[in-house]
Parts: sequence; C-alpha cells; structure tokens
Amino acid sequence: MQGELNGGVWDCHTHIYGPWDAFPLPANASYRPAEAPMTQLLALHEQLGITHGVLVQAACYQADHRALLSALAMTKGRYRGVALVDHTTSGDALRELHEGGVRGIRFNFMGHLPGERDLDRLRELAERVGPMGWHVLLHGQLDQLLPVLDAWEDLDVPLVIDHMGRQDATRPLDEAAVRELERHLRKDNRWIKLSGVDRLMQGAAPPWTAALPLVRRLVQAAPERAIWGTDWPHPNIKGDVPDDSSLLAFVQEACGAEAAEAVLVHNPQRLYF
Repeated sequence: MQGELNGGVWDCHTHIYGPWDAFPLPANASYRPAEAPMTQLLALHEQLGITHGVLVQAACYQADHRALLSALAMTKGRYRGVALVDHTTSGDALRELHEGGVRGIRFNFMGHLPGERDLDRLRELAERVGPMGWHVLLHGQLDQLLPVLDAWEDLDVPLVIDHMGRQDATRPLDEAAVRELERHLRKDNRWIKLSGVDRLMQGAAPPWTAALPLVRRLVQAAPERAIWGTDWPHPNIKGDVPDDSSLLAFVQEACGAEAAEAVLVHNPQRLYF
C-alpha cells in the first residue's frame, strides 16, 4: 500500500541520541539510551520510503537542542522538530529554534520523565508559541491528559495527543474516557498521533490486531487531524524493539487506503508546513 501513496510520507515521531562524541548526554540525564544518530534514522527512512520526519527532543537532553538542530540542518527543510522549553526560555531562543526547523513543543506528564506540570505555566508557554505557527504535543496517559484538554477547552493552539494517550489496548478500554477523547478530537485544532501501538499492546509482537478498533475510532474522530510516527529508536519500551516496517504496515491496515494517505502525507504536511 505504501507505494500507492501520492506524495511524501511522514514519520512524525522520532528521537535522536548522539553521536556521543559531538553531543554527549548530561551527567543528570533522566535515562541513558544507546547511541542513535541522525545518519541511522535517515538510512531507516530511505529503506521504508519515508521522505519527511519529525524529531522530538529527547527528555534526556533536557533543553539542550544542539543535537536536534544539527540533525535538522542535515535535511535541508524536509524534517521538523519538537522542542522542550519552559517558562525561562527566552524569545530569542524560541526564534533560534524556529529558524532551525522547530514547529512545536512537548509537555511531558509521564512520571518517569522530567517536565513542568503546572497548567497555568504550561498554558502561558502554549500561548507564546501559538502565534509562531507551532503546536503543543501532550505526552501522558489518557487519564492525565483529559483534565488538561478540559482546562484548555478554549485554547486556540493546536494540541496533539501523543501515542494515542498511552492507553492499554490489551484490556477493555475505558469507554467513557475514549468517548471524551473523541469529543475533543472533533474540534478543529485537536490532533491525535497514531504512534506507539507496541506500547499500547504492552510490548506484544505484531500484528497488534487488538488495537485496530481503537485506532479506527480515533481516525474516524479526526480524519483530517490524525498523524503517525514510528517512535524510533523506541526508548524505554517493554519487550523487543518493534520492527518499523510492521508499524507502518499496521497504520496502513488500520486506516485503509484513503485515510492512510491523509494520515501519512497530507495531514502532517499541513501541521508542519
């Protein structure tokens, strides 16, 4: 099915680590992954037929974006970045990130990752970057994110739900929570990222059939605002590292041909350009 897509395919969720000789981790890194430089990601994308990507700043690098900006510069505008910033980040620093290809910021609510949790401060950040054409990536479990979406109901900045809200697809879904997520996703500036199915399946091997109903519901709720990513190189996961070609095949199966073209090509093009 991949060959039938019209236009450039996007992988909207990746991380890079290193190379260590140029971009070592800080001594207080929240986790210490294996080296995974941009050259490896580009080789993978060429193998999969992916022409565009999004680099999400790794929490272990904190607010040091040198590795991310260096990697973006290698792609001559084909890739975009998502940064980690806080209330101390200056306007000049935001402009530098924008010029380097950054188009969003990520708020981490997962307990194992560092990050601001105060919603008032986070909203102030969102309102600072919104006029720059940026979006906000919300990373947390669904029960953590729904109160944020409720509190920011009137926020006119695109909000992207990361990894489908980190739900557990191996157990019966919380129907009330999923319906509430669907309600939010029907709004014009609320997006869903169909990444992390291996995480939703608690590290199980493909074909991840049990996750298909949830993914299809999310696509149906926001067919023009759903995007996808591999999560390469898959940090902090349970089980074996998933095969990225299987992840791409899964989202194509879940979406069907017409929706897959929107998710993999047209929707990310609108969000990032």
